[in-house]
Amino acid sequence: MPSRRARNGAALGVGFVVAFAVALGAPSAMGEDGVVSRMLRRVLTAPQATANVVLERSDPFGGPPERERGRVWYIPGRGLRYRANGSQGMQIALDRSADRMLLYRPAEPKVYKGNWSKAPSKLRRLVAEPERVLEGSLGAEAEKRSVRGAPRDGWSLQPTSLDDSDARATIWISPDPQSGLPRFVSIASDVDTLLVEFGSWSFPQAARPGDLSVRVPRGTPEGPLDPRELLDTKDGAGGRERR
Repeated sequence: MPSRRARNGAALGVGFVVAFAVALGAPSAMGEDGVVSRMLRRVLTAPQATANVVLERSDPFGGPPERERGRVWYIPGRGLRYRANGSQGMQIALDRSADRMLLYRPAEPKVYKGNWSKAPSKLRRLVAEPERVLEGSLGAEAEKRSVRGAPRDGWSLQPTSLDDSDARATIWISPDPQSGLPRFVSIASDVDTLLVEFGSWSFPQAARPGDLSVRVPRGTPEGPLDPRELLDTKDGAGGRERR
C-alpha cells in the first residue's frame, strides 16, 4: 500500500494537472472571456510551453497547507508532463503519440502505466485539441482577490466539472502583470482549495518530445494505472487520511 505521504503527493500532483487543464480551458473571445482567451492563447498555440509551479493545498482539518514545487512541460497536440522537485518527486506524463499515461512515485518505488484512452477526458482534450479548447466558454467575470496578502486582478470562471464525475468547483485565474501569462489558478471545492502558481514560463522554438519522457531506474516495478483512483480526492486513493 502507498504511504500517506505518497498518496498525498499523488493528490497534489494530479490536482495540478487537473488545475492546468481547467486553467487552459480558455473561454471564447467575447467580453471578459476574450481577455482570458488572450492570456492563454500563447500557451495553447506555442510549439511547447514550460513553467515552474508551486502547489499549495489547504488542509480541510485546519492544519498547515501542503506545498509542493515542480515543473510542467506542455506540447499542444502531443502531451503534458509534470514533475515534482526533489529525488522523491512524483511524475505524471501523458503522451498521445506514444499512446500512454504514466505515473511514477519514487517513494514506493513503482511506475504505473495506462493507455492514452484511459487519461481523463479533460486532459486528453487539452492535449489533442487545444484550438477547440479556445472556442469554449466558461463565463469569465472580473474578480480581484487577495493572494498571500497582496491584491490580484483576475477572473472567476463558471463552475465546471474537474473530471468525469459530478464534482464541482469554484475556479479563479490571474495573470502576471508583467508578462500577461497565467500566474495563479485557484480551484476551491467544499473540501479544500488548490492554489497553483506558475513562474518562469519559457517557449522553445520547436517542440521537444523528449521532455515528456519519465526516466526511472532500471528494474523499477510496473503496475496498471487507474486514473479514476488517482482523481478520487476522498479518503483512500489519492486523498488525505482521516484520524
